[in-house]
Amino acid sequence: MKVSEYAKHLLLSETIQDKLLPPPKEVDWNQYSPICLEKPGRHSSISFSDAKSKIPRLEHLNQPLQRGFTLHHFANHELMAIELFAWAILAFPEAPFETRLDWLRTLKEEQLHLSMYLERLSNFGINFGDKPLNYLFWKQIPNLKTPEQFAAVMSISFEGANLDFSQIYARAFAHFGDFESASIMLKVYLDEVKHVKRGWEFLFPKSSPEKIEWDSYLKLLSFPFTPRRAKAYHYIPQTRSEAGFSIDFIDKLGDFKDEYSPKIKNQSLELYSISDSTTWGKTELHSFKKLQNLEKV
Repeated sequence: MKVSEYAKHLLLSETIQDKLLPPPKEVDWNQYSPICLEKPGRHSSISFSDAKSKIPRLEHLNQPLQRGFTLHHFANHELMAIELFAWAILAFPEAPFETRLDWLRTLKEEQLHLSMYLERLSNFGINFGDKPLNYLFWKQIPNLKTPEQFAAVMSISFEGANLDFSQIYARAFAHFGDFESASIMLKVYLDEVKHVKRGWEFLFPKSSPEKIEWDSYLKLLSFPFTPRRAKAYHYIPQTRSEAGFSIDFIDKLGDFKDEYSPKIKNQSLELYSISDSTTWGKTELHSFKKLQNLEKV
C-alpha cells in the first residue's frame, strides 16, 4: 500500500476505528505529490468544538469522573497527533526518508496511546466525544510550511509539553490510588521521549552548534505561538535531558515566560509529589504504591 494512500485514508476517514487502523506491514514510499489538507474528516460525534473544556484541577482528581475527563483531554491530543503526523507525511514528500519513516513510527505509537486512553475511559463510563474536542494542534496548520516548522511545533513544543504533563498526571493519579491510569501516563511518557528525540535530532544533528539551537527554534515559530506551548505549568528539565536536548536549550526553555505563562502554586505541587524535578518510571510508581499500602496498614 502506498504510504500516501494510507495517510490520506486515515485523515479523511471519520471514525475512530479507521483512525486507529495501523500502518500496513509493507509500505510503498515511492514518489508522490504533496497534499495539504486543511482539516481532517470527523464524524459529528467527535467533531471539533469551540466550546471551552479545561482539564480538571489536580485537587479534583479524587473523583473518578474527573480522572476520566482528564484522560479524555489527553485522548483528544493523541487523536490530533495521529492526524497531524499523517498530514505531515502527505504535506512533505520531500522530507528525508528517515524523517518520514519516524513520522509513521510515531503515528503508530500515538494510535496505541489513544487505544489505551479509550479503553480506560470506558472504565469510567465515558465515551470519547462526551466532552468538547478542541483543535489546538490543527490551528497551527497555516504556520507549518516546512518539515522543520512541523518538528518545532509538534515534536519540540506540543509533544515536548507532554513530557511534563505525563509525569505530572502519573504522580497525581498515583496520589489518589489510580495506579492503572498512572501506568498509562508513564507508558505515554516513555514513548513521548522517543518522539521528541526524533524531532530534536531532525532539527539539530549532532554537528549543530549548541548555542544556535534556541534561536533556530524561535525562528521556526510564528507569533502568537511561543515556547510557552513547549512546557507544562510545572517544568521538569530532566525529561528534556532524556530526550537529548542540550543543557543550553533546557535552561532557556525553563527560563522562558510570556504574558500568558501560568502561575504555579508550589504547595499544590508538593501535595501531589510533583514539586521535585526527577522523573518517574515503573520502579518509582511501584515504590510509591508500596508506600501507600504500608501507610494504610
